[in-house]
Amino acid sequence: KPLFGGLNSFVGTPQGFGFLPPGILMKGNFKDLFEDYEIEGGVRVPTSFNGTEFFLVFDDKKKRLDKRYAFYRRALRFNAEDENVQTQIQPRDENTLFLTQYQLRYPLNIFMSVRGTATLRFDQKIPLATELNRLEAPIIREQRVGLRGEFVFDNTLKVQTNILNGSRWKVFGEVYKKLSIDLNGEPSFSAAEGFMGVVGFDARHYQRLLKYSVLAGRIAGQTSFGNEKILYQIGGTDNWLLPRYNNEIEVQNDQNYAFRQVQTNVRGFDLNIRNGNSFALANVELRMPVFRYLSKNLRSNFLRNFQLVGFFDAGTAWIGLNPFDDESPLNTAIIEAENNPVTLRINYFRDPIVMGYGGGIRMTLFGYFLRFDYAKGIETRQVQDRKLYLSLGVDF
Repeated sequence: KPLFGGLNSFVGTPQGFGFLPPGILMKGNFKDLFEDYEIEGGVRVPTSFNGTEFFLVFDDKKKRLDKRYAFYRRALRFNAEDENVQTQIQPRDENTLFLTQYQLRYPLNIFMSVRGTATLRFDQKIPLATELNRLEAPIIREQRVGLRGEFVFDNTLKVQTNILNGSRWKVFGEVYKKLSIDLNGEPSFSAAEGFMGVVGFDARHYQRLLKYSVLAGRIAGQTSFGNEKILYQIGGTDNWLLPRYNNEIEVQNDQNYAFRQVQTNVRGFDLNIRNGNSFALANVELRMPVFRYLSKNLRSNFLRNFQLVGFFDAGTAWIGLNPFDDESPLNTAIIEAENNPVTLRINYFRDPIVMGYGGGIRMTLFGYFLRFDYAKGIETRQVQDRKLYLSLGVDF
């Protein structure tokens, strides 16, 4: 899963840079005898070996009000799209992110809590010199401060891997303010006009069925507004090992996006089947640990966690007040002829909601929980060709 929120800077990044590749994570933690204090640190290297991530988290749980101090840094290198470079060597950019967070958590009771998080974030894109004229390429720097508030309810009980009972949900809101901080020469500080606001929710329920099975349901939605926005791109699965990106659905670059974020699951489609500054998702899964019905004393971890799954996904992402707006860019194309004052506007119908259904298996192999899914998508009432997914991790 993405570390620290998964928000990637929109400016100066490749089009598909919203879905990070899987990585090799090494971490360690230290706790005192009473577990009042905990320090955790780690490093992750993506399997594409184009960068690294580091993080350090300190938790203070001595009193009822929990405190968390976190530091995170990521550096990734990508091929640059630079038309001014004429060379056989592919130009590359390095995207770096550094953020620090301070979080307070106050439990209202055993199931409910309120949380507040303050974030200071620094994004930077550095053109790597492959020839002399790249030395003049600008370095893009962005700084932002953010505040986030959450109300969380969770009474779920873990029965076994990927099998839970109970409910969990959260509602949240956050605000980001863009800054300009320059510490070179004479220090300067200024704040940009306006702000970016975000509100959203995520609710999940796990209903026990047939003694060992569970029917899991989830609904989630989020919207961003203000001078800057977040580009949400739906499709695919969480922790998809071989992700594919849909280039046919255009991204509207006139929305002043500050970040991009992939939202899953919408099985049956590639990433970016729909995009916009708002999204809504619904997922239903029936999870059946079939070998548990054959024997009560399974010693094999593989047999105990082997599950058959049936699922249904639905989702949409849109720009504007609602996804069915006639003026939505999803259903509008504007053609401007060169050296011609005539502009052609074409309206056509494309259903904003996409759906997917299918089945899969879940298993634990070499210590990893693997998900294999066979899915077919439904777009504008047309059933699409089947797609296969291999993913890591549990839940949705």
